[in-house]
Order: sequence, then C-alpha cells, then structure tokens
Amino acid sequence: MSNIVSTHQYNSNSWWLMNIRQIEAFHAVMETGSATRAAERLNISQPAVSKLVKSFSESCGFRLFQRKGGQLVPTREAQILATEVTKVFAGAGRIKEVARALRSHEWGDISIAAPPAFAIRFLPQLLAENMQMPDLRMQVLSRPSPQIIDMVATQQVDIGLSAIAVDHPDIESRLLVTFPLICLLPAGHQLADRDELHVNDLRNEPFISLPSSDCSFSRAERWFQLLGGTMKRRIEVPFSETAAMLVAQGAGIAVVPPIAGMDIDPNLVVRRKLLPAEYTDLWLLKPRLRHTPLVVGYIEKLLADACDTIEGDFRARSDRGAFDSRLPEDFSEELS
Repeated sequence: MSNIVSTHQYNSNSWWLMNIRQIEAFHAVMETGSATRAAERLNISQPAVSKLVKSFSESCGFRLFQRKGGQLVPTREAQILATEVTKVFAGAGRIKEVARALRSHEWGDISIAAPPAFAIRFLPQLLAENMQMPDLRMQVLSRPSPQIIDMVATQQVDIGLSAIAVDHPDIESRLLVTFPLICLLPAGHQLADRDELHVNDLRNEPFISLPSSDCSFSRAERWFQLLGGTMKRRIEVPFSETAAMLVAQGAGIAVVPPIAGMDIDPNLVVRRKLLPAEYTDLWLLKPRLRHTPLVVGYIEKLLADACDTIEGDFRARSDRGAFDSRLPEDFSEELS
C-alpha cells in the first residue's frame, strides 16, 4: 500500500492547493475504511487514492490517518474534518438535484400577473392541478390590464395576462384566446328560457357592472352604445366573480367573461350568449429584455394548452346552443 500517512511541515500557503479530487478521495476513504475500497468506488488505482489523500493531508497541515494493526485509522482531526466534508458532498448532491429540477421545470421562482377574472379561479385551479412541485414557488398577482402591461415592461413579473393588446418595445406578446362575453342571469329570470340575448332584451334590466377601468366593462358598455342602448347600472363591484355571486342572489344581471362564476350552482345562475357577439382577448406578455427561466416556458405552454381546450369547449357548446353549461371540471386533466 502506498504511504497514505503524511508526516510533514505545514506550509501556510499550501491550503489553496486543495482540490475537489483530493477531498473526494478523503471522503471515500472515510466512508469505506480503506484506500483499496475507496479506489474501487472512485474507479482509480489505490496508489492514486493514497497520493490524493497524502496531498490533502499536507494541504491541511496535520495527519489524517494512523496505522494500527494494519488498519487505517482516522485521527480525531480527520473525523472532525470528515463531518464538514460530508456537508460539502451533500451540498454537491443538492446542486445536482437542483440542476435536474431546473431542467424538469420543478425549481425556481415565477410571478404571474393577471386580471381579477383570471387570477381568482382560472390560474389557481390550473396551477394547483398541474404544479405539484415542492421547490417551485409561484406568485399570482391580481391587477388591471394597464398595470400588468407596466409591470411586464419594467420586469416586475415573469408573465402577464392582459385583456389589452400591446405594442411595446420591451414586451413580447402572444394572443392566447378570444372569449365571447356572456350574460349571467338569475335562474328564475324571465329571460332565462332564451338561448341567446340581444341588447334590446336587456335595456331595462338592472346591471351589476364592473369598474369603468375594467376591460370587460368597457367592451360591454361599447356593445350597448353601438347598438343604441344604455346600461342601467345598479351595483358596481370590483371583480366579475363578485358580480356572479350577486347575480346568484337575484340582485341583477351581469355581462362578464365566460370564466366568471364557474363554481356557482347552475340552478342559481344561467349563462347566455349575446347577439351580436362581443369578444374579449387574453394576451400573454413577457419581458423582452429579461432572460426567460426554463420554467416560464413550461407555464406558458400550460396556459396556452388550457386556453385552447377552453376555447374549443366554448365553441362546441355555442354551436350546440348549450352555452349555459359550465366549463368541464376536468379541463386541466385534458392537457396531459
């Protein structure tokens, strides 16, 4: 056996000569109990292991092993050092795991800003059912579309969902889906038996409206104005989900994106398409000048696939005249 025991004068400048291969050899000897078995683990020769450990001992400035009865026995200093070396290798293993997780979109921090209609239910359900990854941290922010555009342009978020198309030099944009606005009615409403509604049907109906800054409200109001009508606004609420809940209580009707109120009992609220149809878009925005983490691409595909599924479902239901049906509860399962 090559001499693995070092007896030398310590050179205070020798510490920088340590390298990971020396530490690896020392770690292997401590775990296996011999240079021979350490060599087998590392797939190198036993003399090479002895040379690496001897160099490591010299770099440390103290003896790491003693021979007793033909056995290689670690010194007290070696045992203390081995504890720290074990932490290093545990950290190296963690680095390897993190690299794998990054490659598999299971690690990182990602922030998404979306209008309330999408941030309240659509995003939480989609992410919860498709993101079972303990090391991936998500932040979902609910903001109006103009603010989301500013947040993306200034790189405050990784992804923005906007109901407004944008032409900005610092933003990449992609149209995800175009939704038809729908009318929510209390189940017992006199218009509930109709498959579709025209503006003339709604002229005297009390509306539960969204703020004038909301894109859905702007499109609904424009729809009325172009067809010569006026919205009779009874209650203004900040979110389409709140409007849907008030409709369920019989407080009025509401024109909202079709994903609003999907959890409400269909025995309380009916959903009807409007004629002529008025549409709202959903755009995916990303900072143009910011490096895109791998996981952002995964989230982007997840959103695109979900929107394709929902749009196809809306189209099929509309063609069948069954627009009052809710979205399928298993829409996210269809993405797999």
